[in-house]
Amino acid sequence: MTIQIDDQGWGTPVGGVGIIVLRKETGEMHYDIIPIEDFRVDTFKKKTYLASAKNIVEQGFVKLNIRRDEDIEICSGCIHDKTAEWLKNEGYKFIVTKINGLAQQKGEELFIEYLRGLGIPNPPGIVNETVDEYKAQFFYLMDWVREDPQGRKYLCKTGWKYLIKFFKKKNY
Repeated sequence: MTIQIDDQGWGTPVGGVGIIVLRKETGEMHYDIIPIEDFRVDTFKKKTYLASAKNIVEQGFVKLNIRRDEDIEICSGCIHDKTAEWLKNEGYKFIVTKINGLAQQKGEELFIEYLRGLGIPNPPGIVNETVDEYKAQFFYLMDWVREDPQGRKYLCKTGWKYLIKFFKKKNY
């Protein structure tokens, strides 16, 4: 069996970040969101999102009863640094690679659902993981924030330098 670990939303200015743990052959999965609070100025500097990502993966391993002899593929994103360390310390063998297929597809679908739940109408999805798709999603979300910056600030990754400047410039 092959386990895939991926993330969604790292590059979006709105919302937390989704983490998916998926067993490729059966489609069994665990999905959760790193809370937006981990991306506020103080917590973002402390990189609390790394522990949150690891905790979500750890919960997924328990839920899916993942064994040490299963193949594990983990996305190369820096958000998985603590997860990779945990996997190594726990005796799991894994490779760092680009995640595609069902884990990527399902993770993106669940993340779009999450964004809709935050009140964002029709957020563009990521299908082929192209630069154009990521740009379109980012600018769509920023346009949405610009419609009501004061009212939507709490949904943003305000620890990002870009958003610190954005909200400071707008005086919010």
